[in-house]
Amino acid sequence: MLFLIQHETKLSYSEPVCETVFEVRMSPPSDENQTNLGYRLKITPSAPVTINRDGFGNRVDLFNVLTPYRELVIWASSVVRTHRPSVEPRLTEIPWDPDHDDLKVIEAGEYLLPSPLVQSCPALLEFIDPLSGPADSMGAFIRRIMEAVKGRLTYEKKVTTARTPVSEVLELNRGVCQDFVHLFVGACRSLGLPARYVSGYVSDVGELATHAWCQVYAGPLGWVDLDPTRGTFIDESFIMLAVGRDYSDVPPNRGVWKGSGDENISVSVKVEPISRIPVDWTSVSAIQAPWSSASWVQSERAAARPRFMSGQNSYRQQQGQQQQ
Repeated sequence: MLFLIQHETKLSYSEPVCETVFEVRMSPPSDENQTNLGYRLKITPSAPVTINRDGFGNRVDLFNVLTPYRELVIWASSVVRTHRPSVEPRLTEIPWDPDHDDLKVIEAGEYLLPSPLVQSCPALLEFIDPLSGPADSMGAFIRRIMEAVKGRLTYEKKVTTARTPVSEVLELNRGVCQDFVHLFVGACRSLGLPARYVSGYVSDVGELATHAWCQVYAGPLGWVDLDPTRGTFIDESFIMLAVGRDYSDVPPNRGVWKGSGDENISVSVKVEPISRIPVDWTSVSAIQAPWSSASWVQSERAAARPRFMSGQNSYRQQQGQQQQ
């Protein structure tokens, strides 16, 4: 499938701010499941961009805006072709053995450890206790955990934030896809199955465009994608952006700014199936907002954000986009 993805992040401030340090992870990688056919990034006010890779191999676009401004707009667009094979039937052929050497390779070892938003806690240990018995196959074991997560959590917006840890999710028993993923990842790691967080998009009628899901390390099959929120393995309608231990490693946007005003974040995302790359795709004005009602918009206002120094003109942390 071929997709055109448009992702706009708008940050508005009640007073001028300056000295912004900002990074975005909005460029889909190319791998065995998808091919990035092009990526465009536009920033207003204009700023030079430095491209690098983080410790998980994700592309990071970094820029600074030193002069005062009251609105920052980051517009990213990409064209991606997905070609994801079905792997669930093959998982039924792999025995479930958490002590097998296939699950202890170097590339998967870090994803057995706790991470900032997925720490072990009494509630998590209680949740996994009935899940730890033997299973006929790795596929059956993964299904068991997915069903338990869906049975425990109710999907509900605005009860958690981008920084909610799994311990709090288990107290609320509610959340969005980000929270479903954190619980699934925590359960897998506690039971000996390497698991990591995936940030990306999904193109389905009636679904939110921005999304999060999981990858588990399935030995000879490598990393296998599944969606704990839906309780299914994923298909060609999913487009991956970045991978990490949890959301804190892969936020689409992250940064700091200096000022004393209030910050408002507005995010618009549209994922559109297309038959060919648009001729005018390189022109921002040709395909930018206004978008149809199918696009997703998130708005949030924060009067106070964490500060790295005291004083009105200290550096303050920019808001993150919760993946829903």
